[in-house]
Amino acid sequence: MSEDHPPRKKRLGLLKRSRSNPHLAEEGDRRAASDPSSLPPSRNGSRKGLSGLVPKFLGKVTDRFARSARQSPNPDPTAASSSAQDLLHPHTSKDLQPLTTIIAPEPNPDQSSDLRIVKSENPDPKVVKATLAIAKADLEGIRQVSGIVENTASSSNHLQSVPDTIDSFSKILGPFKVFNSVATGLAHVHPYAKVALSIFTCASKMILDQANRDAAVSSLLSKISDVYALLMERDGLARIASMLEIYGKIARQTLECADFVVHYSDMKSFWRRLGKHVFNETEAAIQRHNEVLDNLMQQFRDQLALTTIETVHRIAEDLDVSGMEYVPGAGRNTSKNCLPGTREDILSEIKCWVRSTGEDVPRVLWLSGTAGKGKSAIAHTIANWSYERGGMRACFCFDRTREAERRHEKIFTTIARDLADCDITMRGALARAVHDDNELKHTIDISRQWQELVVGPIGEASKAITAPVLIVIDALDESGNATSREWILRLLAGDPNTSSQLSQLPANFRVIVTSRPLEDIGDVMNIVSHIYHISMDEIPIESTDLDIQVYISTMLKHPRNTFEDRHFKTLAQKSDGLFEWARLACDYIKGTNKVGLDPMERFDAVITGTSETGTRLLDDMYERILTDSIPEKERREAIPVFCSVMGQILTSLEPLPMTALAVMRQHFSSADGRYKVDRVIGPLSSLLTGTADLHTPIRPLHASFYDFLTDKSRSRGFFVDGTLVQGDLAFASLRVMDSDRGLRFNICSLENSYLPNSSVPDLEERVKEYIPAELSYSCRFWGTHVAAISFESSLANEVEAFFNGERLLWWLEALALMKNLGGSVATLSCIADWFSGHAEFTHVSDASRDTLRFVRTFATIILHSTPHLYLSALPFAPTQSRIYRKFASKFPRTPCIVAGHVENWPQMEKILHANDEIYSVALSPDGKCIACGLLDGTIQVWDIETGQALCAPLQGHTRYVMSVAFSPDGHRIISGSYDKTVRVWDAKTGEALGSPLQGHTSYVWSVTISPDGKCIVSGSDDNTIQVWDMETGEAFGPPLQGHTSGVRCVTISPDGKRIVSGSQDSTIRVWDMETGKPLGAPLQGHVGTVLSVAISPDGKRIVSGSSDETIRVWDMETGEAFGAPLKGHTRPVKSVAILSDGNHIVSGSYDQTIRVWDAKTGEAVGSPLQGHTKEVWSVAISPNGNRIVSGSDDKTIRVWDADTIMGKASVAALESHTASVNAVAISLDGCSIVSGSDDTTVRVWDIETGKALVAPLKGHSGSVLSVAISLDGKGIVSGSADKSIRTWNAETGEASGVSLQGHTDYVRSVAISPDRNYIVSGSHDKTIRVWHIETGEIYALSGHLDWVASVAISSNGNRIVSGSYDETIRVWDMGISEASSAPLQCHSDYVLSVAISPDSCHIVSGSRDTTIRVWDMGTGELLGAPLKGHTSWVNTVAISSDGNRIVSGSDDQTVQVWDMKTGKAVCAPFRGHTGRVLSVAISPDGKHIVSGSFDKTIRVWDLEFLIRHQSFEAPTICFSSNPTHALQSASSFLHDSKTSAPSGLNEEGWVVGPEGRLLLWIPLNFYPVTYAAGNTLVIANNALQLDLSRVAHGTSWRKCREQ
Repeated sequence: MSEDHPPRKKRLGLLKRSRSNPHLAEEGDRRAASDPSSLPPSRNGSRKGLSGLVPKFLGKVTDRFARSARQSPNPDPTAASSSAQDLLHPHTSKDLQPLTTIIAPEPNPDQSSDLRIVKSENPDPKVVKATLAIAKADLEGIRQVSGIVENTASSSNHLQSVPDTIDSFSKILGPFKVFNSVATGLAHVHPYAKVALSIFTCASKMILDQANRDAAVSSLLSKISDVYALLMERDGLARIASMLEIYGKIARQTLECADFVVHYSDMKSFWRRLGKHVFNETEAAIQRHNEVLDNLMQQFRDQLALTTIETVHRIAEDLDVSGMEYVPGAGRNTSKNCLPGTREDILSEIKCWVRSTGEDVPRVLWLSGTAGKGKSAIAHTIANWSYERGGMRACFCFDRTREAERRHEKIFTTIARDLADCDITMRGALARAVHDDNELKHTIDISRQWQELVVGPIGEASKAITAPVLIVIDALDESGNATSREWILRLLAGDPNTSSQLSQLPANFRVIVTSRPLEDIGDVMNIVSHIYHISMDEIPIESTDLDIQVYISTMLKHPRNTFEDRHFKTLAQKSDGLFEWARLACDYIKGTNKVGLDPMERFDAVITGTSETGTRLLDDMYERILTDSIPEKERREAIPVFCSVMGQILTSLEPLPMTALAVMRQHFSSADGRYKVDRVIGPLSSLLTGTADLHTPIRPLHASFYDFLTDKSRSRGFFVDGTLVQGDLAFASLRVMDSDRGLRFNICSLENSYLPNSSVPDLEERVKEYIPAELSYSCRFWGTHVAAISFESSLANEVEAFFNGERLLWWLEALALMKNLGGSVATLSCIADWFSGHAEFTHVSDASRDTLRFVRTFATIILHSTPHLYLSALPFAPTQSRIYRKFASKFPRTPCIVAGHVENWPQMEKILHANDEIYSVALSPDGKCIACGLLDGTIQVWDIETGQALCAPLQGHTRYVMSVAFSPDGHRIISGSYDKTVRVWDAKTGEALGSPLQGHTSYVWSVTISPDGKCIVSGSDDNTIQVWDMETGEAFGPPLQGHTSGVRCVTISPDGKRIVSGSQDSTIRVWDMETGKPLGAPLQGHVGTVLSVAISPDGKRIVSGSSDETIRVWDMETGEAFGAPLKGHTRPVKSVAILSDGNHIVSGSYDQTIRVWDAKTGEAVGSPLQGHTKEVWSVAISPNGNRIVSGSDDKTIRVWDADTIMGKASVAALESHTASVNAVAISLDGCSIVSGSDDTTVRVWDIETGKALVAPLKGHSGSVLSVAISLDGKGIVSGSADKSIRTWNAETGEASGVSLQGHTDYVRSVAISPDRNYIVSGSHDKTIRVWHIETGEIYALSGHLDWVASVAISSNGNRIVSGSYDETIRVWDMGISEASSAPLQCHSDYVLSVAISPDSCHIVSGSRDTTIRVWDMGTGELLGAPLKGHTSWVNTVAISSDGNRIVSGSDDQTVQVWDMKTGKAVCAPFRGHTGRVLSVAISPDGKHIVSGSFDKTIRVWDLEFLIRHQSFEAPTICFSSNPTHALQSASSFLHDSKTSAPSGLNEEGWVVGPEGRLLLWIPLNFYPVTYAAGNTLVIANNALQLDLSRVAHGTSWRKCREQ
């Protein structure tokens, strides 16, 4: 403990010395000398001090505003000798009239939110003007404060008389008085200004005396006068209504200054005791106040010069802040305040600590004490004191009966919102923090909450205010188990492993924490120097007795009572310092409504009852009250009733009001237990809250009563065994949900399915109205109560009935509306487990698991817009899922899947979208979290159930994160990066722990952690392996050397004794973990880089994946390979993992697939898992083996259901391309489509049915980039990235002759001459080649300066046209190797496609510059303006056979049709592709368009239908090849649309209309390909088609149940 922070005993000595304000030393000494045994003056009305003046007066302000509204402050000169109440009673002058009428709200002791002190209207401008005119006269002759002080001081050796002093001081306060008069009706301003003015007036003699002695105080008074003089300039006060915030801040700061001056003597005493230099502290404090006043003056000047537009800004801030998580009812409570006149010593000390804002003053105060000591009363008194002062403050109370609310996860979001309500700067800073980070509003990462929502915004606000910022955290010991508060303690303690360093916080930042001295709290709080500790257990008992005596005398005072001071003193001494005991004793003694003893006899019984102390004393009182509440003759029958009802109260997972408890009890399984709750708890008002109010939650008034009842050794006959009521609560919960006031369809009467829940303005009020407390409780906790008891058939039948009825869906609906749908995961999991082992109920267990899968799949959209539980989730569930089979037919007016409906739950469960390419994934030991390393150098952590990010990306690495791993306890994440470092992170908060581990001289490819969590092992491109100490970050010995090239992967055996590594040298090595020496020779067999290694759970086998596209299994001991390599992947195997049963291997490859293998046989299990659109870099398996997680270059993480993969045979996939479709062509008869793909094949399809007409045309060894079909339809030509051209027989699919070789780079484009004699090809080698099909003759056309992207041949066969990356188009004569004219130049970027009109008169070109241009073939001139509409590269163009239309395809994923003559689009763009459109073709009859895309699909579009129905204003909403399946009443969805609504899906799967209207949601992981409006055919695996013709949507959605 430093000198600035004296040890606890020294501080407590302070409390022993004085019983009044301990900092007014002289007054304390005088009292002690006169009558050391008497009560302090503050308790008998004789005290004249100003301590407590502010809170007392503010109480008067609210009571007297209505009466004094038409008076202006002009205090009576005799006020200085009056009582504090009279001194502070505001008087008014006839000159200054109030501007508004003030309505003071009635005080509500149970109100915990931060209400405004008064409500008012804006002032009348006319009255303001009149008041200002009077004010000018009042201000004549006002002088500076310093001059008045000097004159006053020099006029006599002593100060003037009180009346003269006040008269002089009134001149100092002139501007302030005028301001106060004008501000009278303003709730933001007036209370603070009025209190400050009254303090200055009442304490004028003291203040002038202090100003005379301290120049610093004089300067502060001068500054205040300057501020209010400034407010009188120009039209400042005339604009007060539009500048309330700045005026309020000035008034509140004035109150702070007044309070500082009045308590200046107190503060000097406090500084001295802390060993501080008084002069320095004074100067620092005054400077801080002056700086804030200067800042506020500047803000005032700036704001005066601006036009007021703050209202719109404030509304935006309200929207940002209001969406944050908040715990209602956790705030301050005036009914818990200390009784006036008690606890003054400790309250005064705490107030002085709060006000002392020096840099080295501790920021945190821990107030500890055993149960019943009055900690909470002190905490609430201080919180309310701060509220009355108008300071920035927040109060957050934990409650053990509300653990189910998980308050510890919302503590700092709640505190931040409360602080924001106090200060506009804080509010603005908080709004900015969450504006673009919606996840931050709901994060349970309290470290982020603390840093980003509290510390950051307070740091901004502190620049404008020096008043203390106070946070009170009450009853931290009631947060739950130690884990629930671990991070709160670490943050408050400034743990070096967190970003919380309290010493760096503003000097005016204060946190008060109260708790019992539990071991885990004490271990943290007692060892930190910046925590100021006051232990109530160490306060001398005689000191506490005096406070308790005052409390008892107040509580027992009554004309009929004959109690005297000696009685009060005796009771106080009996209390053993326990305020809770004193409260209970007084309640017991006052129990005059009961037959039996009178108050004095009860008093005697209490005094003589026991000699116990501490906890035993409380126990005796509890037993006495309970015994007294039950007549002796009824005790035998009544006690079991009491225990049952109290069992319900104590066992309920959150407190319920009496009405809810009564409803629940009426549904208990046995009629014998259906007691009248009110009769049992009615007499227990001294022990329980809510006994006299039907709607207040009932819970023990004090935690010690809970402890008493649940400890049989303490409560004996009144012992409450909560386990006995669990079954009844389970029955009751299920039956409440099925009752008349229970669950039902559309329970909250949502009117419109287009709206997300967040746009339903009164949804929270509806939830409260339609989902009463007992129903809310039952929905959230029925599963917990079921799981808490042993299996019981009668209860199992109740659960079975629950899953068999629509109540199941209504339950999910209610949970979603309560924002608690995620809680159903735990409920359904534990229900499935509860039924395990009971074969007769297997179907119920299956139903639970099926519902769990339903929730995991659809939770996101149900939470987003709850009507879509019925409109989007249920219709798209698999046909064989229980939930679909049971309920889909009950909702006939929802989307109907007419093609492509999946039968079983798909292997892919969900898709998570990351910020960048993913290089590594890892699963936490509990399987709940996914960590991934990204290209951008960050790490993201996700909740595997909800798919939500658990914290902000972990930032620290400066290059790619190549590897991540969780520690065995799940508390830490390890990462290795291209920046050559290894980092350790806190898994919960995302904080970096310590400095980076440095030592490698090149990229770190792989990291892993030992099973005991003590060692980190890393493999690097520097050819070495390094072992590190997890705690210290130090390297264990020298690096392990032996590999001759980069180490790409490392892992550790389950027993922690061996390291296995794989390298670019194609070998695997095994090392001794302890010695670092290699064990045996390298394992050799791969012919490429070993990219990944894994070890079986029994440690006997090694599995490796290699760039040679194989997987191998090795014997750990002998190093020999088991059997042949596992083959199936077509590109490098980047990652391997082994299931926990050791029987299956999972691999991920650059071929975009994941495969599962039988570890014993080496056979593939089912088909490859497909879905990723780029290389798969990493795979991981959950500890229970239920899930596989994969990460890819496509920036997605995909979660796969392993049970589905292992348990069901994979359905044979329909024929389609497995990679990007780069080229399409249509046969002259319009019956066939030819396509070329990155999968190296050419395919021929029937244009009507989509069936393959021949087997895939195979021969190319690279991507097929272009195809062409001869006019007679018999020949196909293809060009490939393998630099060759191939010809095929279209009817048989066989190759015609050998491939044509000659190009030295990709063949990008091919065309066939009309006479079928020539093939023309364009290549990345910058040349065009012309091949004679029969003779094989070839000649090259040279001239382009960059890649040739496209070639075309005129219909007469005489001309060739080419487009190039050199941004030009060239025209060539067939048979001549030179261009026929100069290059056509006008595009500003690559020319990607060219086409020639059927009459050979026009050329059409598409470019990377997003435009299409039309050229005159003969002259080379441009015809008209460029065709604009695409928003990205135009990859492909085609011209209709009649020459009237141009079709284009673009990187913007659309197809567009243009009028050749006008250059205008003939209809809205065709949307449906989910990737770049790479090729288009038009059927010879002009009725159909075919497009090929990077999304691996081919789409056939009905051009005539789209022109008729796909207008810009009202596009058809259709997802079927049958136009009659289009959405009916689509106008309501597209109402007021000024632009076309997308007929396709957004990236999340929603069909979104104008103004964000939600039509439906399609799970893209189930249905990656969907028909679009105008599609007659989609060639892809199981493309989805929907019939929307009967869908009830928008305001009609509630009719979805109608036949």
